[in-house]
Amino acid sequence: MVIRADILDGWPEVQAHLPAGFDLERTARERGAFTRARHVKDAETLLRLALAYGGCGMSLRETCAWAEAAGLARLSDPSLIGRLCKAAPWLGDIVAALLGDQADLPKGRWAGYRLRALDATSICEPGADRTTWRLHVGYDLASGQVDQIELTDGRGAEKLQRLKYQPGDIVLADRAYARPRDLRPVIEDGAHFIVRTGWNSLRLLNPDGSAFDLFAALAAQAEQEGEVSVRIDEGGDFGEPLILRLVIRRKSPEEAQAEQERLLKQAKKRGKQPDPRSLEAAKYILLLTSLPAADLPPTDVLALYRFRWQLELAFKRMKSLAGLDELAAKKPPLARAWIYARLIAFLIAERSAGQVPDSPPYGQRKPGRQSIALASH
Repeated sequence: MVIRADILDGWPEVQAHLPAGFDLERTARERGAFTRARHVKDAETLLRLALAYGGCGMSLRETCAWAEAAGLARLSDPSLIGRLCKAAPWLGDIVAALLGDQADLPKGRWAGYRLRALDATSICEPGADRTTWRLHVGYDLASGQVDQIELTDGRGAEKLQRLKYQPGDIVLADRAYARPRDLRPVIEDGAHFIVRTGWNSLRLLNPDGSAFDLFAALAAQAEQEGEVSVRIDEGGDFGEPLILRLVIRRKSPEEAQAEQERLLKQAKKRGKQPDPRSLEAAKYILLLTSLPAADLPPTDVLALYRFRWQLELAFKRMKSLAGLDELAAKKPPLARAWIYARLIAFLIAERSAGQVPDSPPYGQRKPGRQSIALASH
């Protein structure tokens, strides 16, 4: 990992990137992570132990051996486990403080908006055949930095309310986030969304409340890109109806065929036949957005949604470079400590490396359609 040598041999380099004004000693005592100086002399040493174990991927035994050889601490594996389990909430506070520091960085704007992507990635404990932990990540597309993190167990649902929004935000999310009661709160916070949806993700209505025939609308679309106004059935009376734009893009024959083949392969594995409606919907990209049509026509909405790839790359860096998918602990408090320590190392390494998007989607003024299309490739 990029930061491994710094953690082990150059601690001042790591200290320089710790959250500004974050008092390690005081916060560790308040959180119950550090209550007495037996074997571990202070909170700074405790953090170094956590980063050696989680950030560098050492085993418990290797961490104890390294600490003793470095003259930092002398403790057994069980003692280290106890210390790290108690430290998990405090390590989470350090992650939050690092992200809070990044909130002070200049934010790029596009046409008066701030673009943010939201997604989740799964983390499995050793030997698990299903998701043990789920990391929910918000990503600021201007700074190229993770700006919000929430760690849940495997039952933690993917929902738009995992992020905290400010007026002028546009959140980009995939179809897992197309939930009927999660859309309105984003608008109430003064933000907007571009959310991908499937043909059966939501119950769509015409603006007047009558039944909406999605497949008739798809068949009637003459151009490759277009939109229709739809009303979301939220399953209750919320006052004003939620009217959104459904942006539609017809895929190329090659793209449609690839998606249909994927659906057929999945159905075959389950011993079932795919729903014909799924095969038809595979020919289109469907996006729901609350953005005004006067500001962003369908072409621009589709172009903005493509910027989600930057978050996908961040997940790849977390797993391939930071080793987030190498969870070594099964005990939940120890697993939390390991994940938070690895995230601390990842965030410090990202900041040190100055990660930024290869093709910034922002400018001092709103670009025309041509420049948006160029920036999206």
